[in-house]
Amino acid sequence: MGHVAEEPAGEAVAVPGGSLWTMSRGAGLPLVLAHGGPGLSNNLAPVAEMVEDVARVHLYDQRDCGRSPATGPFGIATFVADLEALRTHWKHERWVVGGHSWGAALALFYALAHPDRTLGVLYLAGTAIRWGWKESVQCERMSRLTTDEHQELKALGKRLEGNEDERGQARFLRLMWSTDFASPEAAAVLDHQPLYGFPRADAVARAVQNDWRTRLDEGIEDDLRRLTVPVLVVHGRRDPDPTGAREVADLAPLGH
Repeated sequence: MGHVAEEPAGEAVAVPGGSLWTMSRGAGLPLVLAHGGPGLSNNLAPVAEMVEDVARVHLYDQRDCGRSPATGPFGIATFVADLEALRTHWKHERWVVGGHSWGAALALFYALAHPDRTLGVLYLAGTAIRWGWKESVQCERMSRLTTDEHQELKALGKRLEGNEDERGQARFLRLMWSTDFASPEAAAVLDHQPLYGFPRADAVARAVQNDWRTRLDEGIEDDLRRLTVPVLVVHGRRDPDPTGAREVADLAPLGH
């Protein structure tokens, strides 16, 4: 994302245990976009810009992330309930639910829980439907780092286990996020423009990841086969794991 779109004034929407920062723009088909993470904050204003001429786009910071102070529990059911609370607040009978990375998974979980309220799912560079990276994906990601960066990443991973080192965590995330980019030149944007405006909420991230892993380990394939709403999967040609997102399109009866 080459620039940060100018943001209109936000709106705080009350939810059980706190409030969610939101921003709405455009007019037309109702669409909500969930940011990646978990534990991060909205960075999808440039995406909203692309469709605000045909859609009423809602952006938000997830529970206890960014500008959304809230208590737990932090898990899929609560985050899905937050989306449903937002839909009710904005009085949309049905809407398109989209997201990027973890946010794409959250959009899918919402559609599985509320198919009657979902016009469609927008799965942007979404994750696989089984926990953990395949060996081929791991190799592809590590090939995008220099030898020194790879060694630094391994050392940071060990050092940060159970450690609240904010600077180390930021460097770890910088290295990991760089492997999402197709080239070092493209990843260089991270050196002068952060992907997210607020630090990661680590406690939220850990709690949601644990619940997310449990849900995927239980298996969602049968749920996807029964999903009756359209699912549009969008990913880059050089994404490190396009096959993971492709599984969603292949399993969902109305997946593309």
